[in-house]
Amino acid sequence: MMIRIGYIALGLVLAGVVPSLAADTEDFYEYWGDGRAELSSYRVVQSRYGEAREGHSVLIFVTEEINRQTLVKVESDQPQEDRVYTLKLNKTLKFLTGIYPYSVMTSVFSAVEGGPSEPARPFEARKITLSAQEWCGHVFEEVKLQDDAISGDLNSYFEREGKQEWEFKRPANFVSEDHLPIELRELKGAFMATGEIREVTMLPSLWQFRMRHKARDLVTATIAKGTAEAVHIDGVTYSAIPWTWSYPSREVTMWVDTVYPRRILRWQDNDGSSAELLASVRLPYWQLNDAGHEVHREQLRLP
Repeated sequence: MMIRIGYIALGLVLAGVVPSLAADTEDFYEYWGDGRAELSSYRVVQSRYGEAREGHSVLIFVTEEINRQTLVKVESDQPQEDRVYTLKLNKTLKFLTGIYPYSVMTSVFSAVEGGPSEPARPFEARKITLSAQEWCGHVFEEVKLQDDAISGDLNSYFEREGKQEWEFKRPANFVSEDHLPIELRELKGAFMATGEIREVTMLPSLWQFRMRHKARDLVTATIAKGTAEAVHIDGVTYSAIPWTWSYPSREVTMWVDTVYPRRILRWQDNDGSSAELLASVRLPYWQLNDAGHEVHREQLRLP
């Protein structure tokens, strides 16, 4: 059995040696303000059309400023009061269904210092988007969370969906399923107490709506935080917190490392879908677009 050792610069994985996922600091701004993104790759089994499909996923976490009103990335000289400092999660998913591929990306923008809807609590979802492509066509959906409203806009290739707009009043105990991978990492203090079970009103993930072709709706759900347990991945043993959330016809368990920055190690869906960590590095990926930088995909064990 391998044990975790000190972090290796740039996340390089040497033969027979697994770098630790531990950070040198638990201060959010010191760790996340270093000009790099966290890239974690996963081997995935995705259930689609009644069969298990092998694929891969990458979770990209990076800090970014967005405009308070438009909720788009700040790229100009805007007043500080017009900006919101966010932790952005881009979650990619790629798999094959027979001859044709699926390519899916979900983006979540979370206000680091929270907001008026959840006072005194860090991380408030502000915007969620989904794009999905396969050979039949593509779909884009955007959800904005502003003030007490949750509003969505769907643009689809498929006639039965076409263009739709929808809106809900934001309930007091609201949670977005797409936002949970940020909240459950507890990057700025505990989200829930160990052993706690919480009932919430949840917006299911946009990918779940996509696969099930269901009308957009809020559902009653429960979230449970378990006690630390051993998780074994590729000969490495981690101490991880199991988080389970469920709502009608769906239950997911996600295992989160107990060591800061508490990376996501594994998840399991009751439809047979699952994911397990392959590699995790911190890199300024937007600078790594030259010929030869493909070596970093090898670090992440990506095809």
